[in-house]
Amino acid sequence: MENNIIEIKNLKKIFFVAENQIVALDDINLQIEKGSIFGIIGLSGAGKSTLVRMMNYLEKPTCGEVLFEGMDLSKLTEKSLRELRKQIGMIFQNFNLLEQVNVIKNVMFPLEISHMKKEDRIERAKYLLKLVGLSDKEKAYPSQLSGGQKQRVAIARALATNPKVILCDEATSALDPKTTSQILELLKKINREMNVTIVIITHQMSVIESICDRVAIIDNSKIAEIGDVKDIFKNPKTEIGKKLIFGNYVENINELNLSSNGKKIRLAFDGTNSNEPIISKMVLSANSNCNILYANAKEIDGNVFGEMIIELPKDEESAEKMKEYLKKSNVTFWDV
Repeated sequence: MENNIIEIKNLKKIFFVAENQIVALDDINLQIEKGSIFGIIGLSGAGKSTLVRMMNYLEKPTCGEVLFEGMDLSKLTEKSLRELRKQIGMIFQNFNLLEQVNVIKNVMFPLEISHMKKEDRIERAKYLLKLVGLSDKEKAYPSQLSGGQKQRVAIARALATNPKVILCDEATSALDPKTTSQILELLKKINREMNVTIVIITHQMSVIESICDRVAIIDNSKIAEIGDVKDIFKNPKTEIGKKLIFGNYVENINELNLSSNGKKIRLAFDGTNSNEPIISKMVLSANSNCNILYANAKEIDGNVFGEMIIELPKDEESAEKMKEYLKKSNVTFWDV
């Protein structure tokens, strides 16, 4: 499609280790729209970092196509690939700064390789350091910076060649929650004000939720789910999706080892208004108490998604009143 800046078609990557074949990615298909923030999430070893390195051909696929603005990267010469990579910046988990030079020289480094005039390099680097909030750290060395400041320098350096895309490979994994939030806000600002497409690789669903437009979930080297973030969060269709979004999603109630022997029901919340006190009203409707044995739910856009297991009162009449209230409230539940 014309609006896609990156397209991946039928991509497969096999690593050969001794006499063994390791399939890192298998039949990957995805499209990333210009100007979007696209998330790729999966557990460790799922293949997400390998995938992001294929978007700029630092890692070449065993088969399949990677297209950047319609160009098939497999058909480019090494020289053309180097030129194209100026349009694709990259940010890493461990910052990858040059420890022996100061901040402004770190930002200028890609411009030196591009043979930009010195005065233009300095002007560009100063502008970018101001953009990321580090104008006062030009002469500092990486060892004198905090983790968040190092990542800001790395972002400025990734922007040096005025790229169309920034690839972020676990860019916030080494940061504390407050600093992570600040870095994500900076990336949103860059996306919004500079129209830079951002691809984020992460294992943290909170990162996807706070910044991304669309998300692909990778599991066992394949894409398990792909779609708009709100749709995936509201209704994950795969077990890995449920696990990543809701945490310890339980398929089999026996896994919980619940000690209660009373009659139990399992509730599924798939968009209940978070301002609606369902359980409180259910208890009042029956004028009796219930016992919450397990709950795993979260709020997304003012709605509750997740599940709960409750023990009903021993009194049959009260238990039935609770069930009737849940039915009237359109809350899905079933006996367990």
